[in-house]
Amino acid sequence: MIGRKGAYRGVHYSPDPFFAIDTAFYLKPKAEFDMRWAYYQLLTQDINGMDSGSAIPSTSREAFYALPVEVPPLDEQRAIARILGTLDDKIELNRRMNETLEEMARAIFKSWFVDFEPVRAKMEGRWRRGQSLPGLPAHLYDLFPDRFVDSELGEIPEGWEVGTLGNHFEAVKGVSYKGSGLSDNGVPLHNLNSIHEGGGYKYEGIKFYRGEYAERHVVEPGDVIVANTEQGHDRLLIGYAAIVPRLFGKRGIASHHIYRLRPKPSSPLTASFVYRLLNSPRMHDVVSGYANGTTVNMLPLDGVQKPQIVVPPRDLVIAFSTLAAEIEARCEETVVESRTLAAIRDTLLPKLISGELRVKDAERIVVG
Repeated sequence: MIGRKGAYRGVHYSPDPFFAIDTAFYLKPKAEFDMRWAYYQLLTQDINGMDSGSAIPSTSREAFYALPVEVPPLDEQRAIARILGTLDDKIELNRRMNETLEEMARAIFKSWFVDFEPVRAKMEGRWRRGQSLPGLPAHLYDLFPDRFVDSELGEIPEGWEVGTLGNHFEAVKGVSYKGSGLSDNGVPLHNLNSIHEGGGYKYEGIKFYRGEYAERHVVEPGDVIVANTEQGHDRLLIGYAAIVPRLFGKRGIASHHIYRLRPKPSSPLTASFVYRLLNSPRMHDVVSGYANGTTVNMLPLDGVQKPQIVVPPRDLVIAFSTLAAEIEARCEETVVESRTLAAIRDTLLPKLISGELRVKDAERIVVG
């Protein structure tokens, strides 16, 4: 598929059947060749450089047809597609594995701290001492009570408390920077594009900064960052959170579109806990409900300080955070591996397509 109109006219490959809208072309071969090879071949072309001259950037069919293409024999096409496809398939597998791992952490958080499922299981006799259930190892049994009590947030497990985010977390707005301070190197700048819609860290959004900043703007691996700005009012990004990874070093800064949250020393809560709390649907509705603005939606500091939360005991939070930390570490290892694989792919791609690198040599690089 080739985007033919708009600011970005990229090339995409789908292994499955699809529908194409009228702002895209799709390739239909006139002769036998490997379609995945065709995808990689087109990645070497400057699709975005073929403007038709209209007010909206677009690629005409005629300009696309005029692209010069060197077509190797079919067996070589397949070999090239296999080498590059193997790398892309591994990257995609890593992405899906990380999604599964994070879904597991979110499901456990929801079960323990939103739905209070372990408490209900004990009350109903579905979970007994010494018994392990899915997501409930036997050694956690005594950490959960067996009854609820009333609170201002409704029924909560006995012994748990109600507080506010501000009681437990320090929230600081990042540095207001100028574009002139951005650089290809410098201090890592975690910004609005560092957070996925729906939450989670977006590695490709990192920027680097050489301007001035204060110590309060510093973020470290393990800190929680929260989006405080969004174009429009769909609340797809604002109020969602991510955890700063280790990949970019021990010290970075946050932009002014970000709040940095750190647990207060007196709090039993952790970064892993509040990260998933803020990304849970119910809490996100509460936090993002503080946002206001006309064209640009802004989240005031109250949005990450005033909302009331249920506070579990420290031992239970530590048990969850230990599990979550293992998942976060595994996910980051996978991201690092995928970035390495992508770098290899990007190096091999133009050389294989142009014939500068032979298939056998590329295979040795990938296998090695």
